[in-house]
Amino acid sequence: MNLTKVSLIILGVLGCNQFVKAEPWIGTDDVYLRNAIELLVSQGLINRPVNAYPLMWQGLAQDINKLDISEVHNNALFAFTHVQYALKFAKKQALSGIKIKKNSESNTLQSFGQRYQEKSAIQGYSILMGKKVTAKVSIQYATGANNEKKLSYDDSYLAILLNNWSISAEQVTHWWGPANDNALLLSNNATPMPGLRVSRLNTNYYGPSWLSFIGPWNITTLISQQKHPNKLEKPASDNHFYGMRFSAMPLKGLEVALSQKAQFNGSNMDDLSNIILGHNKINKQTGINEYNQLTSIDFKYSHSALGQNFAFYGEIAGNKKSSLLPEDKMFTTGLEAYLGLTNKVIKTYLEYSDTVSSCNQKDAIDNETSLHCSYEHLSFDTGYQHYNQNIGASIGTQAKGYTLGVNFHQTSGTAAFAKLRHIKQTTQPTDAIQEQLTQLQLDLGYQQGLFNGLLKISGSVFKLDEKVANYQDIKTSFQASWEYRF
Repeated sequence: MNLTKVSLIILGVLGCNQFVKAEPWIGTDDVYLRNAIELLVSQGLINRPVNAYPLMWQGLAQDINKLDISEVHNNALFAFTHVQYALKFAKKQALSGIKIKKNSESNTLQSFGQRYQEKSAIQGYSILMGKKVTAKVSIQYATGANNEKKLSYDDSYLAILLNNWSISAEQVTHWWGPANDNALLLSNNATPMPGLRVSRLNTNYYGPSWLSFIGPWNITTLISQQKHPNKLEKPASDNHFYGMRFSAMPLKGLEVALSQKAQFNGSNMDDLSNIILGHNKINKQTGINEYNQLTSIDFKYSHSALGQNFAFYGEIAGNKKSSLLPEDKMFTTGLEAYLGLTNKVIKTYLEYSDTVSSCNQKDAIDNETSLHCSYEHLSFDTGYQHYNQNIGASIGTQAKGYTLGVNFHQTSGTAAFAKLRHIKQTTQPTDAIQEQLTQLQLDLGYQQGLFNGLLKISGSVFKLDEKVANYQDIKTSFQASWEYRF
């Protein structure tokens, strides 16, 4: 099944001769806009789920438009005007742009924000917006890309608005959960997967009064294709990805969510219907479920007290076996603080992630094989990856990582970030000798306007220490991009 072509045909029929008012969502590439939205949530000015990207504009616009600037405290004033400006820009009926990227060394660790997974690239895009349909065509030519492709259509989509629903055929990145660096089930670490997504357009509560306690809520579901650079491996059409996320804000500042996903093989969609209905597919030889099904629960509580804005969050993920609760658990937790002024926003955060997990599953040939319980599965040789890049946590399997970060953004458009990471990873090679790899990495970044466009530059210094092999190395990398919109 060619999922992308089928999706485009369906959406083209549904949306024929209709148009949208604005680009429907915010993507995963603008960390500073995300910071502004989070600050407004901590102030109680935005009251709806905001921890899944793409993030729909309609509900946010409703909250922003009903506010009078006199109601906005000084420490949220810049964040408020930043979101206002971004919304105004998103309402343009047509938008085109060009982006040039250069990267001295492809970085496999991606966080929320600008992605660099190619040595160099030039990308051109055009967006047409109307009342019921938005279409974005994006074409990128790259060298040294991690997915080994020179030509790609990443960031392209066709979105149809039907009542309170958005239906899109797309090839865009996603980010599920409150984490800054390591979303456990779905992050933008990997090249975007082509697929079909359905999501609520406005997260206002609609439903029976006895359920109104859940507050504003959202549900997103997607079906995508996982691909591999080696064409001799399993055909891409036989390796599918399904995801569903439900989120709600039952109390002001508190967002809770349940996410599920599954990997499955097959040339038809019978497996998908089984997964949605909660059925398993047990292999008679191995006795295990052939669907790699995972589930996660996450939360974020944002609040303002004594003039300070802060938030703390967590995500627990693992195998979905007998219930919706994760088993063989991994987790991410973090603490954030925001300093908002009339002309700037500063966000600091400390995040810890632990993906250490091991389980024994009987192989059809060998007696037992030690695997990561969530990111590795006997039915999927390439693991929880798309083009050999991790779909979930960027630190990968069997790792523990700390991140201390700070982001700064001011009214001139100038922005900067600094991030210090410490990652310890344990691997299990074929000779059964455990290897421990420690990585200490410092990332610095800066952006400002240049020639009517936006220039972003960043650099990394990282020290690698492999204890078993007595190997040490210090590496550096430099990244830059310039984007011009017209």
